[in-house]
Amino acid sequence: MRTFQIVFCILACLCVTAAAIVGAFLRDLTVVLCLLLAAVLFGVLMFIARARANDRAERTAEKDRPDFMNTPAQTPPDKDKS
Repeated sequence: MRTFQIVFCILACLCVTAAAIVGAFLRDLTVVLCLLLAAVLFGVLMFIARARANDRAERTAEKDRPDFMNTPAQTPPDKDKS
């Protein structure tokens, strides 16, 4: 999922860059708006991929993480057996 997050981030940045170039040279507002809409879409997909990756990491971490609040009671060593 981290790979998707990086790819969507790069695509969003490329769309913003393309929108700036198209806006500067062609001055076509509809193309600029479409590119900015694509950048927003890729940004949303990036955050969705990030949230899913974080959820998956938390689920796997919960399985491996010991519960420190409810540790089993340990019996002290018996001093009479010396």
